[in-house]
Amino acid sequence: MQPAVSVIIPTYNRHTLLKRAIESVLNQTFDDFEVLVIDGARSESTKELVRSLGDGRVRYIPQEGKGIANARNLGVLKARGEFIAFIDDDDRWKEDKLERQLELFRELPGDYGLVYTAFTYYYLERDKILGIKHPKASGDVYRYMLRDNITGTSTIMVRRNCFKRAGIFRESFVTCEDWDMWLRMSKICRFGAIDEPLVDYSIHSGQFSFAKYLAGRYRMIEEHGDIMHNPTILSYHLLQIGLLKVFGGDKSGARDILQAFRLNPTMRGNLADVLGSILDVRTKIYILKFLGRL
Repeated sequence: MQPAVSVIIPTYNRHTLLKRAIESVLNQTFDDFEVLVIDGARSESTKELVRSLGDGRVRYIPQEGKGIANARNLGVLKARGEFIAFIDDDDRWKEDKLERQLELFRELPGDYGLVYTAFTYYYLERDKILGIKHPKASGDVYRYMLRDNITGTSTIMVRRNCFKRAGIFRESFVTCEDWDMWLRMSKICRFGAIDEPLVDYSIHSGQFSFAKYLAGRYRMIEEHGDIMHNPTILSYHLLQIGLLKVFGGDKSGARDILQAFRLNPTMRGNLADVLGSILDVRTKIYILKFLGRL
């Protein structure tokens, strides 16, 4: 029988964390779902983990190791549920996440295709919450998504048929493939938001590549004309990139900052967003990771 929700978990040699992620799904108060474990490492230990659970809702799907975007796409193509939810193998859900999202979908008009939630930044090594990321907007969120990825992929539930209109994850992105996906999704449907942290987003060593992140940010600019050709929005991106570079010890960030002010000398339309971005817990965590303190 067709499940209501398909849960997609890409994984690559994270046996202990993967088990924690799967258990957080199996412990949901809503239980009409399937779990698709997409294994990029094609490891026997991951296959055995899925088998040992003894739960027919959990499916093991080997992948050719082509990256997280490909893994998510494979999951989308094999999903059978009306809704699709994503969780990364190092994250964890609160037990009522799926139930709360489905309740909101039932309350919202049909043009709402995606529901996301607040989430905690959970420092894995110290078992400590570093902060909470609250939803920034709901409804028509496209103008917000042009500036920042206001969502978190492990918080998202989306109608499966929305991918037919928006397309799937672009595998040519090194990073920011999730931001690119949800930005394109925001053009074809409205977003609902739950302002309660229903996901623990894990922060841990070896997780983040500054160079890859920057490549993804520049690719976002190149691929989206509403960023590239809007001086206000482009200046916001370049200022963010420049500041992150400088905090990370890369002096070339000064050129990005200078270009940002050339495009928008007074930072008109950006001041509140720039200040909010600087004070945002995500930016603080990025800076700490760049400095090697996390």
